[in-house]
Amino acid sequence: MVYIAVVSDSHDNLEAVNSFLSKVRGRVEAIIHAGDIVSPFTLKLFKDFKFYAVYGNNDGEKLLLKKTADSLGLILEEAPLFLNISGREIAVVHGAFTPDRTERLVEALARSGLFNLVVYGHTHRVDVRKVGETLVVNPGPLSGYLAPARTFALVDLEKMSVELVEV
Repeated sequence: MVYIAVVSDSHDNLEAVNSFLSKVRGRVEAIIHAGDIVSPFTLKLFKDFKFYAVYGNNDGEKLLLKKTADSLGLILEEAPLFLNISGREIAVVHGAFTPDRTERLVEALARSGLFNLVVYGHTHRVDVRKVGETLVVNPGPLSGYLAPARTFALVDLEKMSVELVEV
């Protein structure tokens, strides 16, 4: 089985990030972060992982975040980020400012038929569903801010199944 960890909206909550990393260390092929890392010091915690991320609306220090990511061999880009991991086509976005616009963006990506998995964040709400043949995952906020729990998703890329995990 090939697992990836999907996370979003960590918002510099170092306790949550460290707890998350302890749960996925040695279990996942890669980590996908759907934005709102916030500070370069938080980004450094991901240095031992294959890491792919997009900027979120709270990632204000973009130049220093990018410089830090590049120095650590981490991938951090403007959304959308398109990946192929273990033969699965993956689109990663943060959100589109309002819930309605975010939903329309996610639906459009999923309905395009180009992706096996669409990952997003921003709303601080868990969303795991199928749109046609595409798996859509918002893991909820790792930070726990504006949500009842701190969560991430483990995605099995072979079975295209999702396990939500609280930290």
